[in-house]
Amino acid sequence: VTHTTEELVEMASEVDFVDGPNDEGEMFERPGKLTDPLPSPYQNDEAGRAANGGALPPDLSLMVKARHAGQDYLFHLLTGYCDPPAGKPMMPGLY
Repeated sequence: VTHTTEELVEMASEVDFVDGPNDEGEMFERPGKLTDPLPSPYQNDEAGRAANGGALPPDLSLMVKARHAGQDYLFHLLTGYCDPPAGKPMMPGLY
């Protein structure tokens, strides 16, 4: 919807993933593919909670499978934020 397949392949290849083991039993890095999971923005659950007021952010990787029209739900969840109505006070950090 927002990018062509070629653009997505290029974006994915910019991220290195640990893969393996190879024939010698060692792990190696390779360019990302479209089928690779999205990397977590946090190093661990505790860092995720610390950055989000104590709440662990949800893992959206299975949301597409879990909901009817999940790809549409996820797209709108990630792109549907807008400015609040005029005169509506919002707490800092909330949308």
